[in-house]
This record gives sequence, C-alpha cells and structure tokens, in this order.
Amino acid sequence: MGKRYSIFYLLLNLILIILFGVSLFTDNLTVVNIIIFSIVLIVQVGLVNYFKVLHQDIAKKVVDTEKDLMATEEKIKHERYFDDITELPNERYLLAKIKENLHANSSDKAVLVFEIDRLSSIKSFLGSVYSDCLLRNVAQRLQEQLSDQLIIGKLRDDQFVILIDHYESRDDILNFCSQLQSIMETPFEIQYSSLNNSLNIGISFYPKDAESELDLIKFAQIAAYEARNTHEHILFYEESMSDVRTVKVTLENDLFNALKNNELFLVYQPQVNTMTGEISSMEALVRWQHPKRGLISPGEFIPVAEESGLINPIGKWVLETACYETKKLQDHLGRSVKIAVNLSLCQLFQGDFVQTVKQILEKTGLPPQSLQLELTESMTMNTDHLTPILHDLKSLGVTLAVDDFGTGYSSLSYLRDLPIDCLKIDCSFVKNIQPDTSNEPIVDMIISMAKHLNLKVVAEGVEEITQFNYLMKSKCDFIQGYLFSRPITIEQISNTLCDVQRKTKEIIQSLQEQHTHEAVRKGL
Repeated sequence: MGKRYSIFYLLLNLILIILFGVSLFTDNLTVVNIIIFSIVLIVQVGLVNYFKVLHQDIAKKVVDTEKDLMATEEKIKHERYFDDITELPNERYLLAKIKENLHANSSDKAVLVFEIDRLSSIKSFLGSVYSDCLLRNVAQRLQEQLSDQLIIGKLRDDQFVILIDHYESRDDILNFCSQLQSIMETPFEIQYSSLNNSLNIGISFYPKDAESELDLIKFAQIAAYEARNTHEHILFYEESMSDVRTVKVTLENDLFNALKNNELFLVYQPQVNTMTGEISSMEALVRWQHPKRGLISPGEFIPVAEESGLINPIGKWVLETACYETKKLQDHLGRSVKIAVNLSLCQLFQGDFVQTVKQILEKTGLPPQSLQLELTESMTMNTDHLTPILHDLKSLGVTLAVDDFGTGYSSLSYLRDLPIDCLKIDCSFVKNIQPDTSNEPIVDMIISMAKHLNLKVVAEGVEEITQFNYLMKSKCDFIQGYLFSRPITIEQISNTLCDVQRKTKEIIQSLQEQHTHEAVRKGL
C-alpha cells in the first residue's frame, strides 16, 4: 500500500511540474501559474512528510519486531532451562552446569538431592495446587537463605539438587544438610493450612562415587530414597544401595503383572465377639504368590505399590474380591458376616472412590452394613478434606474404623469430627499385656475412651490366653489373633468356622467360670 502511494505522489508531482513549465509560455495566466506553483509546493511538502512518516513507521516496526523476537527467544530459553513451578534451573540446565563445573578444577565435589518428605501424600491428600504451592515456597526459601554461589535446581520428579563445588570433610556436608533441614522446620502457611515439612537428603561424591553428572545425580537420588527410612533422613550413597533399588524396581515391574496374572489372593482373619464367642466379622488381608520368589510379605510389596501408584488398582481388586467372597460365605452360612477392608490414602482420595464402593456393593450384592472400611490413624491428619469423603461413605451404609490406633501423631479431636464407628488397638500394645499385669494403661485408656464415644473396639494380635483374659475383663468388644485363628482362605473359613467358634466359646466359658470363682473368693 505504501509503495503504491509513493508512486502516485511521484507521478502527480511530475505532472504538476510539467503543467507549471507549460504555463510559463502562456500569456496572461499569472493567476493560473500561482495556483499551479502552490499546488506543486503543497504536493512536494506532503511527499516529504509522507516519506518521513513512512520511514519512522518502518523503523518502529523493525524495532518492535526485534523486541518481540528477543522476548520470544527469552521465553523459549526460560521454558527450556527453568522449571515452570519453582522458576529454578531445571534438569537440562543442571546437567550442563554440573558437567561444566566438574571439570573446572580438581577439587572434590558433592551432589545433594533432597525431597520433601510425604510430598506424594500431600499431593494425594490436598491436591496438586497445594503441592505446587509448597514447592514454590520451598524454592523461594532456599533462594533467600542459601548462598547465591551455590548451584540449585529442581528435577522433574519434584526433587531439588544442590552442587557443592568444594568441601573439606563429610562433616562439612552433614552440617550443611542439617542447615537445610533447619531451614524447612518452620511450617509453610498455604491456603489456611499449616504444612510441616522435613527433608530426605541423599549425597554422592565426585570423583569417589561417580565422574559423570548423570551418575552423580542418580546415586544421590537413590540415597535420598533410602533416607526416608532413617532417623536422620540423611544418607551418603553406598554401592549396595543400587542393588537394593534394582530389587525394588524389579519388584515393581513384577507387581504390575501380578494382578493380571492372578498372583494376588486374599486371606481372612476371624474377629471374635468376646462376650458371645461368635465369629461375626473378619479382616481381609492381601497376599502375593510370586512365581519365582514364592510368598512375598505385604510389608514388602505394599510400600512399593503405594510409591508406584499400583495401590489403586490393587486396592480396588481387594475390595471387590473381599465383598464377593464374603457374600458367598454369607450365602453358605445363611447369616450375616462382616468384612473389614483396609484403605490406602491414595484410594481414599480418588475422585470417584465413593462411587466405586457403591458400584462394588451393587455388583457383588453384599449389604452395605456388612462392609467396614479401615483407615490408619496417620490418614486423619486433615479432617477438613477427609470429613466429606467419610460422610459420603457413611451415607452408603458402610461402617468406618481407625486401624493401628495409638501409633499415629494426629490430634484426638478427629474422633469427634469424623464419623468413626470402631477403633482397632494396635498389636504392639496387646503384646505388652503380661501374665502378671493387673493394669495396662494404654489399652485401658483406648477402651474407656471408645466406650464414652460409643465406639466399638477390636484388639489385634492376640496370641496368648492371658491377653484375651485381660481384654475380656476390660470389656473389649472383639479380638483377632493367632490364639483363635491365623489368616486363612475363604474356603478354609467355610470348612473350619464351626470348629473355631466351638473352641472360642469353650475358652470364653472357661474364663468366665474362672472370673466367677475369683469373685466368690474375693467376696469370702
């Protein structure tokens, strides 16, 4: 468009100049000459101004385009080299920077990888908005309180990395790690929630452990993973850790196939009514028959399932199988039997978990009142988020229990706030009941508190007659343990339930007679 206008002005100017020249040879056209001369001047001035404005416009557009290109390049560079949540250097940048630094001088160096303990639980419990905000706050605190000379960055799996380019001894590294943990001691206030945090820290050394940036970070990650299970939450990398991690990765891969290969199965441990001797409930426990390793303990594979996310499909399978087999047992016995199923935090905070429970009950035909869902005490740390879910579950007609009661760190106010029906005394307290014990304060406290709150009480891990005697006298409602039955398959329960129940009633009757004789003696 600008080009066409410029040609138009040039042609017009040329025509007017020719007309002006012709008019000079024409008599008595003085006025016409003046008019034409004026028009020529105006057009020339307009043409000059036009080209001046056109040049300025083009120059401005060139400058703006250069600025846009620079801004786009900066944005692309930032996205390529910086984490979008914390604004810290990302893994790509870190690898390049650490590689460059390793060969800058000959000094010994250390790579620290640290993670926020329980971050995955916080994400599952409160959601990604909270966890992302927590990561941002952690990054901000690190930048504010640590030296600008340190190379600090964030890995893709929500872990942070620090390169220490010189140290004198391992004690220097330990002191720095303690400083890191102290920095994180002050709780983070996020959307009206106060989140306490501790760090799991893993350390690898250059050149002792590795000479490449990839291996240094990988080994520090392995050490950080193992640090979760230590008191200090700080570990230096050892070669044996790689072997342990390899075993866990292999176990995770095998567990992925275990469900579809029908390697998982359920066993059930009966729960005995201490007053009547009736077996009216039982707990479902998952087992894994590995094709090569044989029977694998739940204590070994359940943590792997939780860390890998496999706990959700496994938990759904456990719940559906337990309901299905319990309904078959009810039909066989011609009476009601209650089944208790443990939940994980990940399961509980699936968006469709309540609907899943409802669908399983409908599919299997198990009456809702025959299902008890059990959560651990540590899962009750935030009643604001837990309460609506539990109330929705209660509306289905199921009952709710707190497993391993007394071993957690939660405020007991959740017993008032949550719709709980039952407390399960952890076996560690039951084991403390000795033959010559006349008072077991923790057990007594739990039972007394439950009675005041109209809650049922189940004692786990009862193995000795003296433990059962104490619990029966203390008015504990139900007990489960090896004293009456090990965990057995649903077929074994169908075949042996009458024998177990007869044995139970005989023990209860014997103890009741003993109590009567003791009362008579005391009366005399």
